[in-house]
Amino acid sequence: MKRLCRYSIVFLLFFYFPAVSSAQSDNSFKTKYTTVYYSQDKDLDDFIWKLGGQRLEFSKSTQLASNRIDRLVNRVQLILDMWPDDLAIPIYLVRGALESNEAAYYNEHTRAIHICVGYASDGVLAHEIAHAVINRYFASPPPTKIQEILSQYVDAHLWSDY
Repeated sequence: MKRLCRYSIVFLLFFYFPAVSSAQSDNSFKTKYTTVYYSQDKDLDDFIWKLGGQRLEFSKSTQLASNRIDRLVNRVQLILDMWPDDLAIPIYLVRGALESNEAAYYNEHTRAIHICVGYASDGVLAHEIAHAVINRYFASPPPTKIQEILSQYVDAHLWSDY
């Protein structure tokens, strides 16, 4: 009986508890306006570094990382003077090349941004956030060329008054 009890404990320690801990870490990071999905912690660290220009120990500075992303969203909304209700943007970080061979893209159907970690910058992310804001602001999204013009307007004025 003792042997059975020991084997049960060993089974729980090696098989059950690692499964619980991995199920709890879903590799996502939530901000006020976005949820960032990533495969590895290094992807998120590199992404935040590319946005802010300095290395963060992400686990100790989640508030600073959240502020960086939300500041970009607020800046884009201010430039466009568009404030959609309940803005929630999923951002998927991709290590390596994207399918479309771009640095990033916004998918209108899933309302998600896909961004290559290696090419991430505040300008690239702001451009894609502009697409998301435009699509959420209008009941029927404007034509693609109009969206692109407005997103390029954001590019040109992102930090122009700083």
